[in-house]
Amino acid sequence: MLVFLGIPLIGWIQILIGAAVTAFVLIKYLVRPKRKMTDGYLLKDVHIIIGDGNELFHQNVLIKGGFIEKISNTDIETNVAVIDCSGYTLMPGLIDSHIHIQGLNNRSDADSDKFLYGTVPEIFKERLLPYGVTTIKDLCAPRHFIYKLRKEIKNGKILGPELLIVGPNFTAPDGHPANTLGGDNPWIRKEMAIEVSSHEQVSEGIRELKKSGVDFLKFTYQGGEYWYFDKQLHINKIDKTLMQQIIREGKENGLLTTAHVFYKEDVRELLEAGIYGIEHGILDEELSPDDDIIRLWEKSGTHYVPTVNAMTYEKNPDYLATNMHNLKLLYDAGIHIAMGTDNMLEMMGGEVEHRELMYYVEAGLTPMQALVLATKNGAEHLGIADRKGLVKEGMEADLILLEKNPAEDISNIQFIDKVFLRGKIVFSQKAISSYDIPEYSYPPDVSCMKYIKSDESEMRVVDISDYAEHGKITQVLTKNDTPWSEETFGVASDLSCTDWHYVRHSDNTDLVATKDGDYIRLSGLFKGKPQEKTFKIGDGLWYQMMDMAIPAFIASEEKQIVFYSIGTGNNRGAMALGEFAAEKAGEETIVINGVKHDCVKVTFVLTAFSWAWTGLYWYDKNNGQLVKSGEKGKNAVKSGYQLNDI
Repeated sequence: MLVFLGIPLIGWIQILIGAAVTAFVLIKYLVRPKRKMTDGYLLKDVHIIIGDGNELFHQNVLIKGGFIEKISNTDIETNVAVIDCSGYTLMPGLIDSHIHIQGLNNRSDADSDKFLYGTVPEIFKERLLPYGVTTIKDLCAPRHFIYKLRKEIKNGKILGPELLIVGPNFTAPDGHPANTLGGDNPWIRKEMAIEVSSHEQVSEGIRELKKSGVDFLKFTYQGGEYWYFDKQLHINKIDKTLMQQIIREGKENGLLTTAHVFYKEDVRELLEAGIYGIEHGILDEELSPDDDIIRLWEKSGTHYVPTVNAMTYEKNPDYLATNMHNLKLLYDAGIHIAMGTDNMLEMMGGEVEHRELMYYVEAGLTPMQALVLATKNGAEHLGIADRKGLVKEGMEADLILLEKNPAEDISNIQFIDKVFLRGKIVFSQKAISSYDIPEYSYPPDVSCMKYIKSDESEMRVVDISDYAEHGKITQVLTKNDTPWSEETFGVASDLSCTDWHYVRHSDNTDLVATKDGDYIRLSGLFKGKPQEKTFKIGDGLWYQMMDMAIPAFIASEEKQIVFYSIGTGNNRGAMALGEFAAEKAGEETIVINGVKHDCVKVTFVLTAFSWAWTGLYWYDKNNGQLVKSGEKGKNAVKSGYQLNDI
C-alpha cells in the first residue's frame, strides 16, 4: 500500500473527498438567494376585537403594504418582523367623527401656517396618535388651514390620522361660529363661517365647497341665547328654507350634510328635511321610549354623533345627563350612532376620545357596543367602511395593540402598547419615568399646617402628626366655613401615595384607591355613580397629595419630575389619572405675615394642557414646607393658598 507523509493512499482519497464536499457546501451557502426581510409585521397569538361586536382568539395577523393581508389561527410563513402578542388585544383604530383642529388664536394666514407646520405635527404625535385615534372628521376649520393640512397629510409631509373635512360652516348672519369663535377675530370669522341670508348665497357657498373637495357640508341650526365659554351671546338661526336648500342642493352635488343642533323641535325639522347627520343632539328634553321623534328618526335613517363629553363644558349642567339618557334610548331604537367628541385638538388630546367611550358605557352601553360606535359605525358614517373600521383581511392596517382587553372593561382602552397607522408603527409605549427621590422627614416641630385662600373662601388643614409612625396624612378642605372634603393618604417615605381615601359628602363622593404593583385600583362612588377603575403607574410617582408631596422633590437632586394624580373635580380630568410636570424654577423670598421665607419656587403644568395652566408654588428652603401657591395668568399671577399657621 502506498504511503505518503505517513498517510496511506486511501486516507488521502478520503481527505480530498471531504474537502471537496465542504467546498461545495460552502460555495452553495455563499451564492444562495438571500431571503430579505420586507416591510410589515406578523402579530402572533393575539386576541382580536373585530369592530363589529365579535371577537377572535389566538390569531396570527399579517400586516403588509399598509393592509391586513392575512388572519389565521395557524402559522403564517413570512419574512416580516414578528411581534409576540400573547395576552394582548388587537382592535381597529378609533374613529372620531367630530373634532376641531382650529388655531383659534390665529389672526392671519401667516399665523395659520405657523400653527400648521409648527404645532399640528406635535399635536398628532404627542396628543392623538398615542391614544389610538387614526381617523378624524373635522367639523369646522379655517379654509386656509384645513385644505393645506389635508393635502400635507395625504402627501406624507405631516404624519397624522386620515382627515375628512367639512371646511367652513354655513350659518345665519351673526350665527355660530361667526359671532362666537369669530366674534373678536375677523380672520377666523371670514375663514370659518359662510354667513347666508339668501338662496343665491347658499348656492354660491356649496359651489365653493364642492370645488374645494370637502367630504361633507355642515351648518349650525341653533338660535337664541348661547354661552360661548364664559360669555353669553345671542346667535341667529339660519332660515328654515335655506336649511332645506343646503340639504337638497348638497345631495344634488354629491355632498351629504350634517348639522350642529341642541333642541328637539329643531332636530324634528332637520329629520323631516332629510338631514344626513345630527351633531350633539336633543339636549333640552329627556325623551321617552314612545316619543314620536324616535320613530321619525328611525324612518329618516339619519346618523347621530352625540359628543357626550363636550357637554361637560356647557353652561347648562343638565345637558350631560340629558345627552346620555337620549343616547341610550336612540341606541336601543337602532339609530346609527358614531363616536364623536367635539375634541378641540388645539387644547386637548386623545384622552377625550377615551372618556367619550366611558360615557357611553356609563349611559348603559356595554364596552363592546361602545367600541363598535368608535370603529365600524364611525367608518360607515364617514363612508369609508370598505377599507376601515374592522380587523379584517383586506382592510387598511389602522390598528391598536393593547395590554388589556377594553371589551371587558372600557377603561382598559388606556393601556395601549402600539398604534399602527397604514401599517406603520406610529406609537410604541414608553416606560414611565422613575426618579431618585430621597426619604423625607418633616421638621420635628411641624405636626399640622393651615392654609387660607387669598379671598378667604377656602381653608386647608393638613395633619402630618401620624406620618412618622404610620405613614398617614390627612387633609380637610373647608369652603365658606362649610366642610367640603376629607382625605386620608397612606404615603411612602418619598411622599408618594400607597393608598388614598377621599370623601365629599355634598355630592355623595366616596372613593378608595390603592397602589397594587404597577397599577392603581380605584373604586367607590363619584357624585353618586359607582366607579371601578385601574390606572397603570409602573414606577411612576403617584403624588395624590399634589403640592404637599413636593417637599421630597425639593430635597432631591432632580431638577424636574413627572408625577400622577387622580382628578376629582368637575372638568374633563375627573376620575382620570392626570400627568403633571414639576420643575424647580429658582429661588425667591416670600413674606407672610411679616415673616420672611427663603423659598424654592416650583412650577406645575398638566402635561396634556401645558399651554392652559401653570401652577406656582413656593417652599421654605429650611423646612421644605409649602408657604404660598398661585397660578400664572395671561398678564399676572393669581394668588392661591397662603400659609396661615404651623
